[in-house]
Amino acid sequence: MRSLAAVLLLALAGCMPSYRMTEGFPPERSCPGGDEYAWYSPETAGDHDRLEDWCQTVGPPVVSLDPTADFGDLTRGRGLDVISWNVDVGGGDLLDFFETELGLACDGSRSRFEHDAVHFALLVQEAFRRSNEIPESPPDPTIPRAVAEDPRPGERLDAVEAAARCGLSLAYVAAARNGNEPRDGLREDKGVAILSTLPLEAVLFMELPYEAARRVAVGATIRDETGVGLRVVNLHLISMAGPARALSTGNGSRLRQGLAVSDALEKRAAASELMATILAGDFNTWSNRETALRRLRNQFPDSPPPLGEGTHGSFPTDHILFRAGPRGVSLVEGSYVRLPSDYLSDHHPIRVQVRFPD
Repeated sequence: MRSLAAVLLLALAGCMPSYRMTEGFPPERSCPGGDEYAWYSPETAGDHDRLEDWCQTVGPPVVSLDPTADFGDLTRGRGLDVISWNVDVGGGDLLDFFETELGLACDGSRSRFEHDAVHFALLVQEAFRRSNEIPESPPDPTIPRAVAEDPRPGERLDAVEAAARCGLSLAYVAAARNGNEPRDGLREDKGVAILSTLPLEAVLFMELPYEAARRVAVGATIRDETGVGLRVVNLHLISMAGPARALSTGNGSRLRQGLAVSDALEKRAAASELMATILAGDFNTWSNRETALRRLRNQFPDSPPPLGEGTHGSFPTDHILFRAGPRGVSLVEGSYVRLPSDYLSDHHPIRVQVRFPD
């Protein structure tokens, strides 16, 4: 019976729609920022009708390539911390995290490092933005309910506010609205963001194949003072597709979205500089043996071993993967850890340190 079920699952997995990506949007799409920024989107026409229903409810990406504070260069041989964290929309306390975990004293353009802090790139999932640049709802909108984070002390800062408050560079892109009703008079959307103490280059957005909800990814390049580059990519895969979708694809929703990000990165690398790449985020995996994660680890063969503890309760949902490039960028051995505190989110942050060549 088990062997029959395995054969059936493999047969269904063969029905998984294409994960291939193409540069830009089809002419009929109207996603905000589609003409201004570099995008990859699904090549399968069937994805676009559903994705269009979602993207017309969100605001444009927000990009600030340079930090407003002067944190100095990433000098030769120094480390760069790369952190991935699902902040539960407004749940995670970003200011406490910056100060306590990263040694950053936030004071706008006068923000500064404290103690022996190092440069960082923070990859945030379930980041949110509040602004009336977010459009009013069209007729029959596709808008999920607002995330109801637990009450907590302190300010509820969105990604744009946090970057400004702490003098950081920023690349934010929304996947969906965060509820239909304004909050404190402002509409909200949610997605993924990169916040860094270093300038960002070659910002890239990816709209993933449609699987139950619209999901996006964001990438950018960070360089040391000699020009050696590291591409960091932040993604948030679907948690669970509906039963019909799971049956028709062999439950390959996360696999399809993960392979789509990898495909877009391969196309990007073929058209630009080849460099070391970190792929990190909330993969929504239930196990370190899940097919989507194993396939992506094969494509990022220099990744550290999986963490031995859960990041969302007991589940290993969050991961950092790595593929070395030709210029000597590497991971510091033993630096890949889950941070002890969740800083009031429902996920623990994870961190690795990247070493640039001497």
